[in-house]
Amino acid sequence: MKLQQKILLMSIVPLLLSVFIIGYNIFGMKSLKSSTESIVEILVEVEELNSSAKNLQKSLSAYSLNVSASNANDIEQDLKTTKTIYNNLNDSLTDEGQKEISKRASSKFEDLNKEATAALQSENQAEIKRQSLRTKGVQNDIYQLKQAITDQYNQMQKDLQNQINGMVTFSVIALILLIAGSLLFSIVLTRRIVGPIKQITENAEEMAQGNLAVENIQVGTKDEIFSLNKAFRQMTDNLRGVIEQVSNSSSQVAASAEELMASADETMSGTEQITSSIQQVSTGAEHQTRMSKESVGYVEQSTLGVNQIAKNASDVLELSEATNQMTKQGSALVEETLQQMDSIHTSVEETDQALHQLNKRSDEIGSILKLIKDIADQTNLLALNAAIEAARAGEAGKGFAVVADEVRKLAEQTGQSVSKISVITSDIQADTAKSVESIDFVKDKVGTGLQLAQDTRQTFNVILESIEEVREHIKEITQISTQVSGEVVQVSTGMNEILKVAGSTSASASEVASSSEEQLASMEEVNAAAASLSNLAEELQSAISSFKLK
Repeated sequence: MKLQQKILLMSIVPLLLSVFIIGYNIFGMKSLKSSTESIVEILVEVEELNSSAKNLQKSLSAYSLNVSASNANDIEQDLKTTKTIYNNLNDSLTDEGQKEISKRASSKFEDLNKEATAALQSENQAEIKRQSLRTKGVQNDIYQLKQAITDQYNQMQKDLQNQINGMVTFSVIALILLIAGSLLFSIVLTRRIVGPIKQITENAEEMAQGNLAVENIQVGTKDEIFSLNKAFRQMTDNLRGVIEQVSNSSSQVAASAEELMASADETMSGTEQITSSIQQVSTGAEHQTRMSKESVGYVEQSTLGVNQIAKNASDVLELSEATNQMTKQGSALVEETLQQMDSIHTSVEETDQALHQLNKRSDEIGSILKLIKDIADQTNLLALNAAIEAARAGEAGKGFAVVADEVRKLAEQTGQSVSKISVITSDIQADTAKSVESIDFVKDKVGTGLQLAQDTRQTFNVILESIEEVREHIKEITQISTQVSGEVVQVSTGMNEILKVAGSTSASASEVASSSEEQLASMEEVNAAAASLSNLAEELQSAISSFKLK
């Protein structure tokens, strides 16, 4: 199914269901209207029948009082009208009970019609009067028929209300189901449309970043998304093939460039050998003369350089001696610092032990103070009991009572002093705990500093060893520089002699040397072009390597 058809289906299905619900409601309303109209028409006919029966009664009563052609004509007209209404009503009734009542009333009316017609023909007023009274029975049947039809109408109204409520309930449920179904269908269809497009977009972003090894997307529908996925897959395969082909071609180009460079190098090597041979043949050539002069200059410069190197080596040796002394002083300071750190570490350990011992003693003091407080409380209690016993003894116990009171006061003062001392002891314990924590922290830091000092000592030892090695190497360099300086002087003398010999053979091989140099320059250009081609191939390979093919 095409994407356009899916979207149209998503729009048309809810519309068709809405049309179905609206059609169902319209059909139900028409059915209700037709049933209501039929019962209303029957009620109207019954009402007309009741009115006609009443008119007939009036006409019969009027004729019984006044026999006249006009009254007789009214009776005939009312009888005819009533009979017509009866016939129409009987055709409209469908309920068996109503038909039974109508049949009974119709039978009474037929009898009344016959007898009233006969009485009119004989102008029998008494019979007309009796028939006028008989219309009451017909009216009573009509009333019963009207009541039955009214009950049927009321019941029909209730049934209609129930049907309307059912239609409303059906419409609401159908509308809810329609909305829910439409939303579900829209969500499912949207996911089936958006999902593959999102995956294609993610693959395109991966390809834009150089990853051509993307997984193929499986699309189960035969729509535009399927065609898009197929075209995207074909584009990916084509692009991957192009990249692989370019990679292979660039590899071949790189290999060819390497071969070309190797050939150029071989040719250059041969040309250089030819040039070297020519230079060996033309030992006295002007070029060799110039080179000899330059060599002499280089030897003289080398002599100066060697002398400068010797001087610099001597200066460096002096600096290394000074650095060695400073390093030894630094090492001695580190050793002294390490000893101080050891001493500090020992002091901190002793302080830590003393603080822990002080904390322990504070706890013991607290226990002793608690014991003293208990003794003071007991003494206070004993003094109170003694005072009570002295009071019982009267005059004989007054002195003892004074002593007991003094003992009690002394016990109270002792208890108060113990309480104060307990508070002070608690503060001392808290301060001691804080000091223990601080000492622990300091101990950790001192341990760290001690370790750093030991590391520094090892570093200084390594530096001292390195400086010793450097100093030894500098001594060797100084000695070698002095020896090289003497040898360079000898080389300079030999180069002057070579310069004199080289001046005799300058013209014999200048043209051959020039041709060899031109060929060498051409081969260098070829080598440079091959190197450039190799670099381009490598750049192409590097660009292709950014693509992930598998």
